[in-house]
Amino acid sequence: MSTHIFLVLDMTGSMAWNKEATIGACNEFIAAQQSNAGAADLVFTLGVFNSNIGLERIVDGVPIERAPLIEHEHYRPDGATPLYDSIAEAMSLLESHQGQVLFIIQTDGEENSSKHVTKEEVVKRVAEKTAAGWQFLYLGCDIDAMGQGGELGIAAGNTMSYARSDTDGAFRALSHSTRAYLRGGSSSSGSFFRGPRVNTDDTGGPVKPAGDDAR
Repeated sequence: MSTHIFLVLDMTGSMAWNKEATIGACNEFIAAQQSNAGAADLVFTLGVFNSNIGLERIVDGVPIERAPLIEHEHYRPDGATPLYDSIAEAMSLLESHQGQVLFIIQTDGEENSSKHVTKEEVVKRVAEKTAAGWQFLYLGCDIDAMGQGGELGIAAGNTMSYARSDTDGAFRALSHSTRAYLRGGSSSSGSFFRGPRVNTDDTGGPVKPAGDDAR
């Protein structure tokens, strides 16, 4: 049974301050999963979002070994944050997938421009898909990921707050935990980022999960 990783990546104007680091970190994440011995049945989608384009898929449901790296023309931060619309659209695109789903939300801001979907609708859908075995993650750049992710029904142990200056470390932590998740048979849990596989030694920086002492 295949696992589909869908990375929903913030491409709003505020991410311009972190453009180079975000491109590099995403490419490291892709490369790390391509070298993963457990990635034979891994499918990858990368979607970027802002108020100008909505949700746009840069990589669309390809086997991880065929996933291209991100180029500068693919990632051009601009616009506001239609977070709820983007999450809902990405979830709808995965409805036909028959295997496991690792759904990663990355943002550096709060919802401010959705027009079609409410917070309550997102919370309901996240709860339904979590019960069905989907694994949801929330990565917050310079924001309270535990608080914002928790408002959408995502467990504290599945959230990570990180400083803009340590984007590389955050995505390395994501890579480590994703590899462990795949080795474990893509079983969902409420403690994706907890445990010895994610710490300052592993990531090369002070990145910590948003639960426990990382408040």
